[in-house]
Amino acid sequence: MLVACGGAEAMPPSAAPVGPAARPAGPVEVGLVPGETMAFEIRLAGLLAGEAQLAVGELGDYAGRRAVVVKSRAATAGAAALVKHVVDDATTVIDMTSGRPLTLDNTVEQGDGKTTMTARFTGHRVEIAASADGKALRKQVIDFGDAAVHDAHSAMAELRGWRAAPGTTRSVFVIGGRRMWRIDVVFVGPDTVGGATGTRRALRFHGEAYRTSRGLTAETARPSRTFSVWLSDDADRVPLRLTATTEIGDIVMDLTDYSR
Repeated sequence: MLVACGGAEAMPPSAAPVGPAARPAGPVEVGLVPGETMAFEIRLAGLLAGEAQLAVGELGDYAGRRAVVVKSRAATAGAAALVKHVVDDATTVIDMTSGRPLTLDNTVEQGDGKTTMTARFTGHRVEIAASADGKALRKQVIDFGDAAVHDAHSAMAELRGWRAAPGTTRSVFVIGGRRMWRIDVVFVGPDTVGGATGTRRALRFHGEAYRTSRGLTAETARPSRTFSVWLSDDADRVPLRLTATTEIGDIVMDLTDYSR
């Protein structure tokens, strides 16, 4: 859902060739608060389909770097859980100086099947190892050069820490499963959004996600996913709502609880 963390404002690949999506010069603001927790409800076509939780650990040391551990868990709920059992657990260690992921561990259960994936980020390379139902899959090594590469957790932190004028667009590459995505996001501007936590002042972002090849070039000129994100218009910049258009219908993820 977070990867699926635009429109006419974001240039499609035909107008904007993919190149290194380097971080802008200047100090880095990592949009994570050590100790914060969030809970969400996920609805598909208006019906409860899943629930998700996210927690950020305390600031610590990882291989000599200032880092935090971010954990998330999403699972089917309501009638959707009766149709298919799906659980997605992900853990990321994030460098709080650069905002980049250092390690990612992901386990997904779908029905009776189970897939695991680990990614280790070293310099400008990421090594990905995966298994499906206990059978190891071919390892992947991706060299992303000077591009800014994230996972879903660090991409969310990147968005929360991004300060820009309305209409500004930027791109990042995100690892989702064993795939690489290019995410183009435009800051639409101030907005309001209602939900379980009431009507809130918000900042709206619209995005398009393109599947990319190992060479970090878009596979098609049309986005595979379009989505919108609303962050609270305050110092916390908490994700309040995410909407996405997918082949199975419109998905809405709403914040139901936040604590720090």
